[in-house]
Amino acid sequence: MEEKAKQIQDGFLKKVKSTLGKNVSFVDELADLLGVSNDSAYRRLRCETPLSIDEIASICSYFKVPFDANTQPDSETVLFNYIKLENKKENFKKWLRILSENVNRISAVEGSTILYAADDVPVWHHFVNDEFICFKLFYWSKSILNDVDFEDKNFDMDMIDDELISMSKQLLKNYNKVNSTEIWNEDTLNSTLKQIEYFWESGYFKDKEQALRMCDHVTEIVNTLKRKAEKNSKLIGKEENGAENFALYRSEVMIGNNSILATFGENRIAYVSNNTFNFLSTTNIQLVNENEAWIKNLVRKSILISGVSEKQRNQFFKILYDKIEILKASIK
Repeated sequence: MEEKAKQIQDGFLKKVKSTLGKNVSFVDELADLLGVSNDSAYRRLRCETPLSIDEIASICSYFKVPFDANTQPDSETVLFNYIKLENKKENFKKWLRILSENVNRISAVEGSTILYAADDVPVWHHFVNDEFICFKLFYWSKSILNDVDFEDKNFDMDMIDDELISMSKQLLKNYNKVNSTEIWNEDTLNSTLKQIEYFWESGYFKDKEQALRMCDHVTEIVNTLKRKAEKNSKLIGKEENGAENFALYRSEVMIGNNSILATFGENRIAYVSNNTFNFLSTTNIQLVNENEAWIKNLVRKSILISGVSEKQRNQFFKILYDKIEILKASIK
C-alpha cells in the first residue's frame, strides 16, 4: 500500500476501534464482519492488506462510523450523513432508533462528552411523559413532515404508536447517561411554546384544558432541567446516583442554530440542525474544529448556572416560567 493510503486506513480503523467497549475484541468483530480469518483481519489492521470499497462500506454500516479520507485538508467540500425522513411511521421509528443508538454508543465510551448549543429545546427533553411525547411526534408528523395520515386531524394520542413512545423514553434515558454541556438562552423555549400556541389557535386541541395541559408539560420540562442544573446531574429521581454529568450555561447572546459536538474515543462528530428537528452529521476535521471553536467561544461568553450561581440560575428559570404563564393566559 502507498504511504498515504496506509495513513488513511490506519486512521479510519483506529476511529472504529475507539468506539468499542473495553471488553470487545476488534479483530474478532472485524473478522466475523468481513468473513475472513483473524490473520487476514490483523493484516488489515496493520495496513498490510488494503480494505476494499465493499469492506469499508460494511464497516461503516456495522459500526456506524462514517468514512472521511480527508485527503484535501483545505477543501471547502464537506461530506455529511443524515437520517432520511419521509411521511412514514417506519422512518420516524428509524430516526428515533438511530438517534438513540448513536447517543448510547457515545455514552458507552469512557470520557465521552456532548456539547450542545440549544437554539431550541434539545429533542430528548420533550420526552417527559406520554401525552407530551405524543404531542411532539404528532406536531412533527403533521406540521413538518406533512404526513397524509395526520392531514385534517386534530391532536389524538391514539394516532401515535406505543413503540414510538417507548423509543422516545429510551432516547432520553440514553442521553441522561452521557456527560454533557448545554448552552441555553431565554429564547430556547420559544419554539416549543409557539407549537402549542399554533395548535391552539388552529383548533387542533380538543379543548382549552388539553392546551393548558401542554403548557403544564412544558413546566415539567423546565422543572426537570432546573433540578438537573441544581445537582449538576441528569441522573435524578429514580436514576439518581450522585454522578455529576451535566453543566448548563446561560447565553446572553443569540445562539442562532442548534449545534452539537460529540467526542468519544478518538472520534469527534459535529451535528447541525436540519428540517426543524433532524440533524446532519460529519467527521470532517475542519468543520469539526470550527464547530468546536464556535461552541467553546459561546461557552466562554455565557454564565454557568448549574451547581453554582443560584441567584442567576433562579433568574433565568423565572424568565422561562414567565413565558409559560404568558402563553397560558392567552389560551381563552
